[in-house]
Amino acid sequence: MNEDFRFSVMNAHHKKVFIMHKLILLIAIVLMAFIGIKSTNPQIISSSDKISVTIGTIIGLLVMVLAIFNRLKTLLKVKFVVFLVVWIILMCLQMIMSTLIWTIGLVMLPLMVDDLIILPYWRNVWYNNYER
Repeated sequence: MNEDFRFSVMNAHHKKVFIMHKLILLIAIVLMAFIGIKSTNPQIISSSDKISVTIGTIIGLLVMVLAIFNRLKTLLKVKFVVFLVVWIILMCLQMIMSTLIWTIGLVMLPLMVDDLIILPYWRNVWYNNYER
């Protein structure tokens, strides 16, 4: 939200509502991913396709972990590394590309609600109640 935001400063009611909003967002993301996978029903038959999807998933999860822990900045300083990582992920996951497209589109919906409605609400709560 902002640099001054601290969960520990909030009162009990706001803490409960904040945790509830975050849990609803997480559940909505998981639900949208599940709907995307179920609606496209990807068929991965051969063992080479399974290995390729596994490698692509591992690399994708590694990039997500680096992004979560803010370690992606050092990786982004070397320009070709970004394109190399994207190329490897896309090559490994090309057999489930339609599933990825639908899942990313559906997961974008709860994230959009979070960015456009939930975060401004919490900024308002923070500035009105806790900013001094």
